[in-house]
Amino acid sequence: MGDNDKEEPMDTSETTSETTSETPLFWYYLGDCGRWHRFENHPDNPLRSEDMEKYFGRDSKGVLQGLSSNRRIKIDFSAMIRTDVATGRQIRVQRGYNIERGCCCFSAPPVLWERVDPTCPYQLIPLSELDAEYKNVAHYVKTDGLLDRSIVSISRIQNMDLWDMYCRKKKQLMRIKGVKEIQEKMLFHGTEIKNVDGICTYNFDLGFSRTGAYGNGIYFAKYATFADRYSRSSTDQLPLYGGETRGLPGEITKVIFLARVMVGKSTVGQKGFQKPDPGSSKNSHDSCVNDSAHPTIFVIFNPNQIYPEYLIQYK
Repeated sequence: MGDNDKEEPMDTSETTSETTSETPLFWYYLGDCGRWHRFENHPDNPLRSEDMEKYFGRDSKGVLQGLSSNRRIKIDFSAMIRTDVATGRQIRVQRGYNIERGCCCFSAPPVLWERVDPTCPYQLIPLSELDAEYKNVAHYVKTDGLLDRSIVSISRIQNMDLWDMYCRKKKQLMRIKGVKEIQEKMLFHGTEIKNVDGICTYNFDLGFSRTGAYGNGIYFAKYATFADRYSRSSTDQLPLYGGETRGLPGEITKVIFLARVMVGKSTVGQKGFQKPDPGSSKNSHDSCVNDSAHPTIFVIFNPNQIYPEYLIQYK
């Protein structure tokens, strides 16, 4: 969605059209589980299907934007996409009378995935600088991540196995805790280019986790500037799907991952922790942090709570 899109604030008080069908239409979004959910059930969306239908009737190609639970979102009717502007995360939406709500065994791939090749363990898909997805991620890295560096490339990681395990873990935690949503964050992790293939294939490995101040887990940072400290410079080119590469021969670059992390309920960690609740058979917490009020460092002890979503190459 470019800057020239027609945008309209989410104001449910204005009405200009009505649905004439006697059967009410509902609006749905595609959840991580592959199930279509009504907008009324989305924890971050204040609009009802009735409100959405009124806007759609007025301008079926328009774009709505507004704040929802302190998050800026856009809904593009022409593409049928809901976008979280801060994270760039997009989900499908659609309208219908009675959409099947049965949950599939495997999770549907995210809406932005393209050229999905089921024969590959993973695909590292380079994003075009002209794409809205690239612009959203770059904005997040520089504005929220505070990384004032020149971006060489941004690539989307498509690994259906890791994505499925992540979604299954999320559903498991929701069932155990009896909740409809688990807190997720987009966080940064710095590493070396030589580790990219292993992480994209197998996910982050607890076997390589360091003994840190907040536990023996996998560390993520709120700010890319912090993750940058753990990224190592390299002249290696970044191998992408289809035989492409990024980075000029001999050019020194660094990489950081932008991962979707299921932080859930956090507690302040300590050195030596093997899990958020050591010595307890019940896992009341899902991650450790450096500060309970204003956390900037997150420690994860189960890789299935992590999906490495983007790889940022910079210099």
